[in-house]
This record gives sequence, C-alpha cells and structure tokens, in this order.
Amino acid sequence: MSSENDEPQLELPVALPGRQFSPLVPAMLLLALIGGGVFAAADSDSKAIDKIPSRPEDLSANVVTLVSPEDRAAVASAVAALRVAPAQRAEIAQAVAERRQQLGWIVFTDSMDPDGDTVAVEASGLTQQIVLTKSWTPVAVTLADSGPIGVTALRDGQGGGITVAFATSSGTVPMRIMRPGERIEVVP
Repeated sequence: MSSENDEPQLELPVALPGRQFSPLVPAMLLLALIGGGVFAAADSDSKAIDKIPSRPEDLSANVVTLVSPEDRAAVASAVAALRVAPAQRAEIAQAVAERRQQLGWIVFTDSMDPDGDTVAVEASGLTQQIVLTKSWTPVAVTLADSGPIGVTALRDGQGGGITVAFATSSGTVPMRIMRPGERIEVVP
C-alpha cells in the first residue's frame, strides 16, 4: 500500500531576486556598437586598399595608370590617397563623378640606393611631395586636362643625384639621374 509520504513531493521554485543591471551595461552596449562600426569600416578600408596598385598586374603599360570613374572603390581609394585637405578631396571626388576630372596612379621607386631622395609631383595644379624608397610608392594624381604631369627633383638624399624610376606593368622604368630643381614631364 502506498502512503502519502511515498509520493514525490512537488516543490515550488524559489523566486529569484529581481535582476539589477550594472551601470556598465549601457556603456558596454555602446562599445559593442562602436566596435562593430570599426570592424565594418576596417573591412571597407581593406577593399579600398585593394585598389591601390601593389603589383605589376595592377598597372598599365604607361607610367600613368588611369582609374576608371565607374569603379567607385578605386575612385575612393585614389581620392583618399591624395595628399590634400579633406574639403579638397570632396571637390575632387565630385569632379570625378561629374566626369570633369580623372584620376590616375603613378608608382615611384628609387632606381638606385634609397637615401632620402625627394621629388614633387605636380598635376592639374596639385603638388605632392614624396620621398623615394626601394619599395613601391603609389601616388594618386588628378588629371583635369591633357597637360603633362611634372616631376621635379627637390632633395638629393646623400649625394649622387636624385634617382627616380616609375613602375609599369612591363617593369621598372628608370629616369636619368636628376639634380635638385630639374624637372621631367610625364604625359598621361
């Protein structure tokens, strides 16, 4: 026979105390949102970086590799690489979108010893200074007209002249050794 004590007794669950959220929860949620935004921005930056010439296949046979205005990521990459004020970048991006201006890349290297040689690249009224190295130095240029791009020798690193070379899809094209103040022109 069974008794009342033999049957399992059901116990009611003990009520849990009310949860109180830490004052850090909103801050942690905000940091998570910011972190997600940074990750998304970093991902889009990596796509833009993919559009910067880094190997011969990325270049044309000419010294200037034109950027297709239809390739929005390539245009954004070139505009971001311009060494100008942000407001001027916005103007250039608008001019490219309206087909009033075009962008291109020139890739520089030091054709001999990287010793701090410096050149100025002048295109469509915009001048950018770069220090030559043995590694590729891609420089975005604006092309508002069919005029030449000027490359002016500024500083001879350690003597021996300023040794400039351009990278193309066919290989490196060295220029004559230059002295400070000398200028060569490149036609796009």
